[in-house]
Amino acid sequence: MSGITLLRGEELKMQLKPHMFSFFHLYLTFFLLLIWSYVIYDFFNSDKFSDFPFYDNIEALLQDSEVLAGTIIWSFGLFLVGFIARYFFLDSGGQGIFRLYSGVALFGIVVMAYHGYSDMADTMGFGRWFIPGLTTVVGLVGLFSVDFYRRSFTYYLTDNRIVLQSSFLMNRSERQVRYNHIEDIKMEQGIFGTIFGYGTVLPLTGSGLGTGTDESMVVGGTGTEVKGMSLGIGGAARNSSRSVRHNPHDCLFGVSSPSKVRDMITENIQSDTGVEHLKQIKELLGKEESEE
Repeated sequence: MSGITLLRGEELKMQLKPHMFSFFHLYLTFFLLLIWSYVIYDFFNSDKFSDFPFYDNIEALLQDSEVLAGTIIWSFGLFLVGFIARYFFLDSGGQGIFRLYSGVALFGIVVMAYHGYSDMADTMGFGRWFIPGLTTVVGLVGLFSVDFYRRSFTYYLTDNRIVLQSSFLMNRSERQVRYNHIEDIKMEQGIFGTIFGYGTVLPLTGSGLGTGTDESMVVGGTGTEVKGMSLGIGGAARNSSRSVRHNPHDCLFGVSSPSKVRDMITENIQSDTGVEHLKQIKELLGKEESEE
């Protein structure tokens, strides 16, 4: 999927892609893996795991397997960074990073456990290059994947509609919205966005474009005992509210000159709304003339 087919009389006003630094948080997350790989290599090479809190308990639990205890400590680091990424970057890839980090951690533990309990020679030597090597490979592949993921998004602004396209690996998506369906526009710029001139423009519509639903549930109950019988009553209340989502598939994520993009959308909304009103007036006049 590349490009769009313009409708009759339609004019392409702007073509956009996410800014180079718009996915900085994902680049940083994978760069931390490269740092963690060096730290783990130094730990294995210098036997510094004994300085880690609860190391003795972990080693005793694993039947005095020093290398497997080191692998468990390595996995703690991955789970921690993955959980932080999931919590702070839920809408822009954090959940995928958490799953990836968790998968890598479990894979490393399984491989090292199999190597250690299969009576293979020099398990410590194997772990000294396997664990840091695995971490380095995932970090480097992740950095290139993030850049490819960023480039997979293309946003088109015409005089009639906004088209949001994405083509990443085998996943392809496209979403379109007419200007007269947009109810509100929100623009956001963080610290880096203000410095480097990029931001996110969220066109909010009644159909839910640019928003998501947050739900919460409250459960309560009470009970008493009457003549040896227990009686109780319970209830639950569910509350849902819409909140803005920074999903690159549903907004103009991290685009350059966001204020210019917002102003262009606003102008097109006014033009499109005016055209729709003229059409409605013509239809009403046509009906009146036909009735006469």
